[in-house]
Amino acid sequence: MRIPCPRCQAFVVPGAQSCAWCGTSLLQSATPGASDPVCAIHPELLSLQACARCGNFACAQCLRKGPRDEPLCATCHDRVPADALPWDRREELGTLRAYFQTCQAVALRPTATFERARPEGSVGSSLGFAALSNLAAYFTTALFYLAVVFAIPAAMTEIDNVSQSGFRLVAAGVFGVVMVAAPVMGMLVALINAALDHLVFRLQRTGRPFEVTLRANTLSLAPYLLGVIPFCGMYIAPMWALALRVIAYRSLHRTSWGAAALGALAVPLLTFGLCFGGYAVVALVGAVAGIGK
Repeated sequence: MRIPCPRCQAFVVPGAQSCAWCGTSLLQSATPGASDPVCAIHPELLSLQACARCGNFACAQCLRKGPRDEPLCATCHDRVPADALPWDRREELGTLRAYFQTCQAVALRPTATFERARPEGSVGSSLGFAALSNLAAYFTTALFYLAVVFAIPAAMTEIDNVSQSGFRLVAAGVFGVVMVAAPVMGMLVALINAALDHLVFRLQRTGRPFEVTLRANTLSLAPYLLGVIPFCGMYIAPMWALALRVIAYRSLHRTSWGAAALGALAVPLLTFGLCFGGYAVVALVGAVAGIGK
């Protein structure tokens, strides 16, 4: 559903009372005696759209978006609320159980899960999911390397004049640092990635708030649970998560596949292009310098 602003024609979010781009109020007063449709609840205000379920006209204050992207009035919308993900029910299910069930639903049934999921979520909730995902991605692999270090015979460490106990102590320290750094860096990366993706959506003139982008971005990290299998979290999960991000953006932002793909892939492709281009330039300069000598 796309509702244009009456002044600048930018698309606005149902329920917003002013345009996020030009600031024009969407609560337009109706002219007495005019034929323009008016809100069924607020007859003094012009209607923006008719409800797809009951047919009543709704003003900016009463208009909502349904689970299938259809326009609904506030009354009909309240009758079909979006589902809460297991992650949204952590107090009831427990954090680990809620996390596992959410990962299972997102990874195995992404389209159905995101279509009925609540678009909004707190920043803390989203970052918590990102922290757990990154911890799961690296824990088993880091533990595997630690076990390898502890399995090295003492004779091999003594060759380099390093005591076995000191070698193991350093390895345990590195493991501890990784376990602390992984969730912290995961939250930071999720914030940065979501901010960049949100910028792409704003350039496309979509009106969903940043919390929706961050929630979709972090929920797409569900495949990082594969990290319980050594090395899978680092090599397989990121590509799977990127594909899920397109589905998440499309459903939670209530936008088209093209806009969702652009929002999810623009920054990674641009980054890859800049890195590849920079490497090509350095290689070319090195080759030219070699020829000149």
